[in-house]
Amino acid sequence: MNSAALSLPNDPLQLKAEVIELRGIVKEKERSLDKKEQRIEQLLDYILILRKRQFGPSSEQFNKDQCNLFDEAELEQLLEELDLPVEPDEVAAPAQEQVEPDKKQPKRLPLPEHITRIEKIIDFSAEEKAVMKGKWTFIGYETSEQLAVIPRQHYVILFKRAKYVAKDADVDGAEQGVIIAPRADQIIPKSIAHSSVIADIVTRKFVDGLPLYRQEKIYARDGIELSRQTMSGLVIQLHEKLTPLMEAMKKILYQGDVLHLDETRLQVLNEPGKENTQLSYIWVYVGGPPDKPVVWHQYADSRSSSVPVDFLYPDGSGDVVDPEWSFTIMTDGYTGYNALSGMPGIKWHAACWAHARRKFVEAAAGRKNQAAAHQMVAMIAKLYLIERGAKDMTPGERWEIRQTQAKPLLEKIKAWLDGKAGKVLPKSLLGKAIRYALNLWPQLTVYLEDGNTPIDNNRAENAIRPFVIGRSYADFAIMRSSLSTPVVGMSAITQPLTA
Repeated sequence: MNSAALSLPNDPLQLKAEVIELRGIVKEKERSLDKKEQRIEQLLDYILILRKRQFGPSSEQFNKDQCNLFDEAELEQLLEELDLPVEPDEVAAPAQEQVEPDKKQPKRLPLPEHITRIEKIIDFSAEEKAVMKGKWTFIGYETSEQLAVIPRQHYVILFKRAKYVAKDADVDGAEQGVIIAPRADQIIPKSIAHSSVIADIVTRKFVDGLPLYRQEKIYARDGIELSRQTMSGLVIQLHEKLTPLMEAMKKILYQGDVLHLDETRLQVLNEPGKENTQLSYIWVYVGGPPDKPVVWHQYADSRSSSVPVDFLYPDGSGDVVDPEWSFTIMTDGYTGYNALSGMPGIKWHAACWAHARRKFVEAAAGRKNQAAAHQMVAMIAKLYLIERGAKDMTPGERWEIRQTQAKPLLEKIKAWLDGKAGKVLPKSLLGKAIRYALNLWPQLTVYLEDGNTPIDNNRAENAIRPFVIGRSYADFAIMRSSLSTPVVGMSAITQPLTA
């Protein structure tokens, strides 16, 4: 007889109690296994996302072929209902429009008309023309164009300030001795670098993302010794000179219909009170009227919600905002921006559909619920198609289009989200994407109320991208005292790029 059976009690009540206890243990083990399986699925999804970010294409392309075959018919039916192309490559990411060139018939675009043309006439040699004389008649030229460049040239401006001395002691002011003509106005007096060189350094650094140590090597190739320390000193000295300009720009920042906000991390070395491993942040504000766009970058040592509040309302009240001005703030889903919602002058708080879409694109690349995620990506793509068609309309016309076309689609999206919310695991990629959209639903639908409000926060993301690209070099983040200078320089130099 089995030894385990011999160890069982003969008392029915005691035996029943042990069975109940064992059932509880089994259920607890099952719950523990379920949690572990969910965690394993979650980690496998994270691995897929990280692999896609590292090795996959950066564009957020809709790909119907990634769906399970069982759900393919349902997805195609949804695409037909939304009047979307069935082929995956025809539904592009909303953040940027990509036009595929015709590879079979390549076309060379004409060179811009504003570039200076230098004619170079090519003719036969004198000997060849002598043989042709009397037999051939000149009828014109066969023309073609080729782009050329003159390498960057440096020159030295030799300032000669006239000096005068009085002819005799009776001349007024003779006691001064030699008088010299005043110096020419310079943005940084007595600097070795002309304003054109300073502008070139700043443009290369903040617009082209070229670190100062690379610029130092470029100057060295031209035989010019201009160290990164000297260039850094020039950039730092710009802070005081550009401060009045920045104050005027900040006043214009409040005058637009929409104020875009975003933030990105930044590594700062030798910052007092912080370890080098701790993160700081660059905040960006994009606003102003359409004819006077303003992009403002702000350094902060934290991601606290008080940062944008203190920047926009430095005195703690709304006195800085003209009572006649009112604007909508556009942000991502970071809760730190909620502190701005009730501040003076702010009409609405809108959320970015590009961020919401990104969550579902990640879910579509996961291991489960791919077809459901693709359904939402398709519906959001339809929202962007509507916006694309209303791009050149007036705010009033855009509002009408959104009410007639986008609003019914948003109602369908909301019903889809509510229906799926209870059917997927909350911690799965799709569950997180659904929860993100539902939590922000009031903000995601704000753009319906105002034709001036865009559907996403791409203006802020584009404005902050130079910092994201350049932060890997980290040469501008040497010390805390100089951080305000790159921010001021970045804000001042990026204005024409947003016009």
